[in-house]
Amino acid sequence: MNSDKINVLLIDDHELILHGIEHILEQIPAVGTVRTARSGQEALELIGRTPFDLSILDIELPDLSGFDLIGHLRSRDPQARIIVNTMHEEIWNIHRLMDCGVNAIILKSANAEELRWAVEAVLGGETYFCRRFRRISERTGRTGTELADCSALTQRELDVLRAIAKGYNTGEIAGLLFLSENTIETHRKKLMLKLGARNMAELVVKAISLGIVTV
Repeated sequence: MNSDKINVLLIDDHELILHGIEHILEQIPAVGTVRTARSGQEALELIGRTPFDLSILDIELPDLSGFDLIGHLRSRDPQARIIVNTMHEEIWNIHRLMDCGVNAIILKSANAEELRWAVEAVLGGETYFCRRFRRISERTGRTGTELADCSALTQRELDVLRAIAKGYNTGEIAGLLFLSENTIETHRKKLMLKLGARNMAELVVKAISLGIVTV
Protein backbone atom coordinates (compact mmCIF):
# COMPACT_ATOMS: atom_id res chain seq x y z
CA MET A 1 0.00 0.00 0.00
CA ASN A 2 1.21 3.52 -0.82
CA SER A 3 2.60 5.10 2.36
CA ASP A 4 1.03 8.43 1.34
CA LYS A 5 -2.45 6.99 1.75
CA ILE A 6 -4.25 7.68 5.01
CA ASN A 7 -5.71 5.39 7.66
CA VAL A 8 -9.35 6.13 8.50
CA LEU A 9 -11.42 5.02 11.49
CA LEU A 10 -15.22 4.89 11.13
CA ILE A 11 -17.25 4.81 14.35
CA ASP A 12 -20.99 4.11 14.15
CA ASP A 13 -23.24 1.44 15.62
CA HIS A 14 -25.28 1.06 12.43
CA GLU A 15 -23.91 -1.51 9.99
CA LEU A 16 -25.53 0.07 6.93
CA ILE A 17 -24.04 3.48 7.74
CA LEU A 18 -20.57 1.96 8.08
CA HIS A 19 -20.86 0.14 4.75
CA GLY A 20 -22.19 3.27 3.04
CA ILE A 21 -19.33 5.45 4.25
CA GLU A 22 -16.77 2.76 3.42
CA HIS A 23 -18.09 2.70 -0.14
CA ILE A 24 -17.70 6.49 -0.43
CA LEU A 25 -14.17 6.39 1.00
CA GLU A 26 -13.12 3.70 -1.47
CA GLN A 27 -13.64 6.28 -4.24
CA ILE A 28 -11.22 8.79 -2.67
CA PRO A 29 -7.66 8.17 -3.95
CA ALA A 30 -5.98 9.46 -0.77
CA VAL A 31 -7.73 6.89 1.43
CA GLY A 32 -5.92 3.66 2.18
CA THR A 33 -6.94 1.47 5.11
CA VAL A 34 -10.42 1.87 6.60
CA ARG A 35 -11.20 0.31 9.99
CA THR A 36 -14.60 0.29 11.66
CA ALA A 37 -15.81 0.36 15.27
CA ARG A 38 -19.38 -0.09 16.48
CA SER A 39 -18.92 1.38 19.95
CA GLY A 40 -16.85 3.95 21.77
CA GLN A 41 -14.92 1.28 23.64
CA GLU A 42 -14.07 -0.60 20.45
CA ALA A 43 -12.89 2.69 18.93
CA LEU A 44 -10.66 3.45 21.91
CA GLU A 45 -9.10 -0.02 21.70
CA LEU A 46 -8.34 0.45 18.00
CA ILE A 47 -6.93 3.94 18.60
CA GLY A 48 -4.68 2.52 21.32
CA ARG A 49 -3.15 0.05 18.84
CA THR A 50 -3.17 1.95 15.55
CA PRO A 51 -2.54 5.58 14.57
CA PHE A 52 -5.34 6.98 12.41
CA ASP A 53 -5.09 10.03 10.18
CA LEU A 54 -8.84 10.69 10.19
CA SER A 55 -11.78 9.65 12.37
CA ILE A 56 -15.40 9.81 11.19
CA LEU A 57 -17.86 9.29 14.02
CA ASP A 58 -21.47 9.49 15.13
CA ILE A 59 -22.13 11.31 18.41
CA GLU A 60 -24.71 8.76 19.55
CA LEU A 61 -22.99 5.52 20.44
CA PRO A 62 -24.31 2.66 22.61
CA ASP A 63 -21.73 2.97 25.37
CA LEU A 64 -20.08 6.40 25.18
CA SER A 65 -21.09 9.89 24.14
CA GLY A 66 -19.51 10.90 20.87
CA PHE A 67 -18.58 14.18 22.53
CA ASP A 68 -16.62 12.25 25.17
CA LEU A 69 -14.95 10.24 22.42
CA ILE A 70 -13.94 13.47 20.67
CA GLY A 71 -12.37 14.54 23.98
CA HIS A 72 -10.39 11.28 24.13
CA LEU A 73 -9.20 11.74 20.55
CA ARG A 74 -8.14 15.33 21.20
CA SER A 75 -6.33 14.39 24.43
CA ARG A 76 -4.28 11.79 22.54
CA ASP A 77 -3.62 14.11 19.61
CA PRO A 78 -4.63 17.79 19.73
CA GLN A 79 -4.28 17.90 15.92
CA ALA A 80 -6.51 14.87 15.32
CA ARG A 81 -8.68 15.25 12.23
CA ILE A 82 -12.30 14.50 13.12
CA ILE A 83 -15.49 14.47 11.06
CA VAL A 84 -18.84 14.15 12.84
CA ASN A 85 -21.60 12.38 10.91
CA THR A 86 -24.89 12.67 12.79
CA MET A 87 -28.65 12.65 12.34
CA HIS A 88 -29.25 15.01 15.28
CA GLU A 89 -30.35 18.49 14.25
CA GLU A 90 -31.59 19.80 17.63
CA ILE A 91 -30.57 23.38 18.44
CA TRP A 92 -28.51 22.41 21.50
CA ASN A 93 -26.69 19.79 19.44
CA ILE A 94 -25.88 22.24 16.67
CA HIS A 95 -24.25 24.64 19.11
CA ARG A 96 -22.44 21.92 21.01
CA LEU A 97 -21.01 20.59 17.75
CA MET A 98 -19.83 24.07 16.84
CA ASP A 99 -18.07 24.31 20.20
CA CYS A 100 -16.27 20.96 20.14
CA GLY A 101 -13.70 21.94 17.53
CA VAL A 102 -14.13 19.16 14.99
CA ASN A 103 -12.89 19.61 11.43
CA ALA A 104 -16.13 18.85 9.63
CA ILE A 105 -19.79 18.21 10.39
CA ILE A 106 -22.08 16.24 8.09
CA LEU A 107 -25.72 15.60 8.89
CA LYS A 108 -26.91 12.17 7.79
CA SER A 109 -29.53 13.88 5.63
CA ALA A 110 -26.65 15.14 3.44
CA ASN A 111 -25.80 13.34 0.23
CA ALA A 112 -22.75 11.20 -0.45
CA GLU A 113 -21.09 13.98 -2.43
CA GLU A 114 -21.00 16.25 0.63
CA LEU A 115 -19.31 13.56 2.70
CA ARG A 116 -16.67 13.20 0.00
CA TRP A 117 -16.19 16.99 -0.06
CA ALA A 118 -15.81 16.97 3.73
CA VAL A 119 -13.11 14.29 3.66
CA GLU A 120 -11.20 16.04 0.89
CA ALA A 121 -11.47 19.42 2.66
CA VAL A 122 -10.21 18.04 5.97
CA LEU A 123 -7.32 16.22 4.30
CA GLY A 124 -6.43 19.53 2.68
CA GLY A 125 -6.26 21.27 6.05
CA GLU A 126 -9.65 22.96 5.77
CA THR A 127 -12.96 22.68 7.62
CA TYR A 128 -16.28 21.70 6.08
CA PHE A 129 -19.88 21.98 7.26
CA CYS A 130 -22.66 20.54 5.16
CA ARG A 131 -25.20 22.92 3.67
CA ARG A 132 -28.06 21.95 5.96
CA PHE A 133 -25.87 22.34 9.05
CA ARG A 134 -24.86 25.81 7.90
CA ARG A 135 -28.48 26.80 7.30
CA ILE A 136 -29.56 25.61 10.75
CA SER A 137 -26.62 27.23 12.54
CA GLU A 138 -27.28 30.54 10.76
CA ARG A 139 -30.90 30.49 11.97
CA THR A 140 -30.01 29.71 15.58
CA GLY A 141 -27.81 32.38 17.14
CA ARG A 142 -26.72 32.04 20.76
CA THR A 143 -29.21 33.62 23.11
CA GLY A 144 -27.42 33.97 26.42
CA THR A 145 -26.43 31.82 29.34
CA GLU A 146 -29.21 29.25 29.05
CA LEU A 147 -27.89 27.96 25.74
CA ALA A 148 -24.32 28.03 27.00
CA ASP A 149 -25.35 26.05 30.08
CA CYS A 150 -27.27 23.68 27.84
CA SER A 151 -24.04 22.84 26.01
CA ALA A 152 -22.50 21.86 29.35
CA LEU A 153 -25.04 19.11 30.09
CA THR A 154 -23.45 15.71 30.54
CA GLN A 155 -24.70 12.68 28.64
CA ARG A 156 -26.21 11.28 31.85
CA GLU A 157 -28.00 14.57 32.55
CA LEU A 158 -29.41 14.45 29.03
CA ASP A 159 -30.63 10.89 29.62
CA VAL A 160 -32.37 11.97 32.82
CA LEU A 161 -33.85 15.07 31.20
CA ARG A 162 -35.30 13.10 28.31
CA ALA A 163 -36.82 10.61 30.73
CA ILE A 164 -38.36 13.46 32.76
CA ALA A 165 -39.83 14.91 29.56
CA LYS A 166 -41.45 11.52 28.85
CA GLY A 167 -43.19 11.67 32.22
CA TYR A 168 -41.15 9.10 34.14
CA ASN A 169 -40.84 9.60 37.90
CA THR A 170 -37.63 9.33 39.93
CA GLY A 171 -38.03 5.64 40.71
CA GLU A 172 -38.79 4.75 37.10
CA ILE A 173 -35.81 6.74 35.80
CA ALA A 174 -33.56 5.06 38.36
CA GLY A 175 -34.70 1.68 37.07
CA LEU A 176 -34.25 2.64 33.43
CA LEU A 177 -30.73 3.98 33.93
CA PHE A 178 -29.63 1.49 36.62
CA LEU A 179 -28.90 4.29 39.09
CA SER A 180 -30.03 5.02 42.63
CA GLU A 181 -32.95 7.36 43.27
CA ASN A 182 -30.59 9.69 45.16
CA THR A 183 -28.40 9.95 42.05
CA ILE A 184 -31.43 10.77 39.90
CA GLU A 185 -32.48 13.49 42.35
CA THR A 186 -28.97 14.95 42.18
CA HIS A 187 -29.21 15.06 38.39
CA ARG A 188 -32.62 16.75 38.65
CA LYS A 189 -31.18 19.50 40.85
CA LYS A 190 -28.22 20.04 38.53
CA LEU A 191 -30.53 20.23 35.51
CA MET A 192 -32.74 22.83 37.19
CA LEU A 193 -29.68 24.88 38.10
CA LYS A 194 -28.12 24.71 34.63
CA LEU A 195 -31.33 25.57 32.80
CA GLY A 196 -32.56 28.08 35.37
CA ALA A 197 -35.82 26.21 36.02
CA ARG A 198 -37.82 26.53 39.24
CA ASN A 199 -39.73 23.25 38.94
CA MET A 200 -40.04 20.16 36.77
CA ALA A 201 -42.71 21.62 34.50
CA GLU A 202 -40.55 24.66 33.77
CA LEU A 203 -37.54 22.41 33.22
CA VAL A 204 -39.37 20.45 30.52
CA VAL A 205 -40.69 23.62 28.85
CA LYS A 206 -37.18 25.11 28.71
CA ALA A 207 -35.71 21.87 27.39
CA ILE A 208 -38.30 21.81 24.60
CA SER A 209 -37.80 25.49 23.73
CA LEU A 210 -34.02 24.98 23.48
CA GLY A 211 -34.44 21.91 21.29
CA ILE A 212 -32.86 19.58 23.86
CA VAL A 213 -35.92 17.33 23.79
CA THR A 214 -38.70 17.01 21.24
CA VAL A 215 -42.37 16.23 21.72
